[in-house]
Amino acid sequence: MVMECFGSDDDEDSCNVTQRDASCGICSFHPHTESSLITHVRNSLASTESSTHGKLMYAWKARAQRADRVLHAIDEFCMTRHWMMHIGPEKGDILTRSLREAIDARLSTQLSPETSIVIVELGSYCGYSSILMAKECLVSYGNKLDFKLITMEINPEYISIAKEMIQLSGLNDIITILEISYNGHDTNIVHLLKDALKPKYNEQQQDVSQRTTIDVLFIDHDKDSYKSDLMKLEAAGFVGRCTRVIADNVIFAQIDDYLEYVKRRQEEGIVKTNTISCHVEYSNDESNSVFEADARFGSFVDGIGESTYLTNVLQLLFSYMNLAVNLVAIDVNCERNY
Repeated sequence: MVMECFGSDDDEDSCNVTQRDASCGICSFHPHTESSLITHVRNSLASTESSTHGKLMYAWKARAQRADRVLHAIDEFCMTRHWMMHIGPEKGDILTRSLREAIDARLSTQLSPETSIVIVELGSYCGYSSILMAKECLVSYGNKLDFKLITMEINPEYISIAKEMIQLSGLNDIITILEISYNGHDTNIVHLLKDALKPKYNEQQQDVSQRTTIDVLFIDHDKDSYKSDLMKLEAAGFVGRCTRVIADNVIFAQIDDYLEYVKRRQEEGIVKTNTISCHVEYSNDESNSVFEADARFGSFVDGIGESTYLTNVLQLLFSYMNLAVNLVAIDVNCERNY
């Protein structure tokens, strides 16, 4: 049963809904919100199909426009029906700007004419961020580059919603969604990524600098797993020179262990990192009376962590190991000579 505060897309007056109910405001969670959202997006697309049908344009432009309509419908739902934890327009602008910067940096150092960009997201939710990033790639680069966007999610319900949302956006050939499993001790994100990137990723490759690495990593899943999952990807060789790591909610959710880790990496000369100030998604219109009801949360200030790797971590680790082996060998020889 759909919560009454969502409104109904079947109501004649649904288009007149301009403000979400206070009970559906910031950081509110109700059952069936995601299913109500997908219904809203379906209906929104159906109402705009006739106005865009038959227009001639480049295929990638048409696909980007359809994806944009999906994103707009999600934003509309979240602002007028029920708050949800998508990244939203304000932080979405930060994400796409950072994405473009990372890709441009990669292109500036790419010697091969065949460039393949790997984007990985941890935490699909309903597919908003994946669609946003894929759309940005189409708008900014068209058909010039080969993009592979892999998004991972642990919640089966969210996966089902995200798959349909991505299908509705028309970007399902660009976006691959994978289900994370948990065995009681650990998740399988590294294994999933190795399989998804075969044959490009070759862990038998002796020169780790030649292995496939992630160009952009967007972290927006379990807040307790930001640091540990980044460390796993580093150890597996997926994080290399020029990898851009973007982490959502680092201020509002107080993900201090992650922030301390990347700052320590910066002190080691491995990354360059900063935190970009912003607001919690769908919360920056303070003129909306919804916010008075949500005053119990205090400030809606948030931040997005942005870290760029200056070197390949695994390659650096191997260098340290080789150095340690050589030092031990020298020490043994010195003892023998003595």
